[in-house]
Amino acid sequence: MKILFFDYWLKGIANFNRLMPELRRQCPDAEVKMLHVGSWKEPQEAVVNEHEGFISYDISYYKTWSLYKVLKKERPDVLIMLNIYYLCDKALIVFCKRLGIKTVYLAHGKFSTIADDGLNHFLKQDLKKNFISKIRRDTINTLLNYFLSTWLSHRPIRFVTSMVAMVHDPASMTLNSMYTDELDTDLKLVYYESDKQVLIEKRKFPDKHIYVVGNPELDSFVNTPLIPRLDFLSRIGLSDKPYLLYLDDGYVQARLMDKETWHIHLSEIAEIVKKADMQFVIKLHPRTPLSEHVQFFSKEHIIPFGKEVDFKSLIAHSETVTSFVSTTISFALLLGKRVISPRWGSTSTVGRPYPESVIHYSEDPEDFAEWLVNKKPCNTSGDYVEKNLGLLDGKAIPRIINRILNV
Repeated sequence: MKILFFDYWLKGIANFNRLMPELRRQCPDAEVKMLHVGSWKEPQEAVVNEHEGFISYDISYYKTWSLYKVLKKERPDVLIMLNIYYLCDKALIVFCKRLGIKTVYLAHGKFSTIADDGLNHFLKQDLKKNFISKIRRDTINTLLNYFLSTWLSHRPIRFVTSMVAMVHDPASMTLNSMYTDELDTDLKLVYYESDKQVLIEKRKFPDKHIYVVGNPELDSFVNTPLIPRLDFLSRIGLSDKPYLLYLDDGYVQARLMDKETWHIHLSEIAEIVKKADMQFVIKLHPRTPLSEHVQFFSKEHIIPFGKEVDFKSLIAHSETVTSFVSTTISFALLLGKRVISPRWGSTSTVGRPYPESVIHYSEDPEDFAEWLVNKKPCNTSGDYVEKNLGLLDGKAIPRIINRILNV
């Protein structure tokens, strides 16, 4: 059996690495490769990379922009993809159907949707204001592949209607993309029952071939031992003072917020944290490059960490956690942490994916400060974790592999 992983870059490689031991156990003779298109966005240090049991290839290795040509050359039995939203996802699925390749969507977090008009308006305005800057290599290659997919399926009018929709309602082509046969993978593996309902009720996917498998990250997270507090603080260079932990959503890199707006927002929180005599720690999203913000962080006394830090201990030893909508809020809730989510100024239009009985949404900086300093209790819904964070039995990865091998 030949399996091809696909992602847009290598920063999410952990989503595939963690599958390999169980995949080798259940199917020791499987041939496994990965395809990514990282060079569409930025120069790659290496076109070919070795990982934990497989090799990844940037599309430049094949000397083509055409994903169809790559798939035709590789001819995998199964393509495993981490997204089921975008034009490139649609192109891949159409190409695979034409070539007789099975497709599996594997979730890599809790589903996000853009539920409010404010953020949708922001996306429209951003597209108009920065239209020229969005004509980049990755955009052009995505459009070329999507056009090819509509041409091969004898429905080029879909390309036209999609371009019109992209201008008038950008969210409908991204996080709010509705069901179409172009997004109909042979298998859809989601972490939570709530994600299955999002697919069916909000995005209008048929109720078939969608399976709840549990979250392998949470499985691992729950069973990872904590580093003792003082030992942990010493290792990462923090003082014994309490700290507010900000879980970065990656909004700037996802172009849902510009860098200057994000910095203003962080400055407001930094001022609150300073007055509370606490440390301000930020766990960066994998897509957020530290180099773009390091001077700002230094000026505002914000202490950044990336993937090198022990994530469970970082959350567990924090005083309070804050974020917009990051799926990593689930990790904080698992550990019973207080979560305060800002909703003022530039963040007032951000959706509220977690119930107000579970996390607190602050409408202004004064309210945020009051909840932070006075340690008002959040997370009062004791059964939220059990009902919404899926199976935590340590068997998510075996379930995933079993489904893939029997697609």
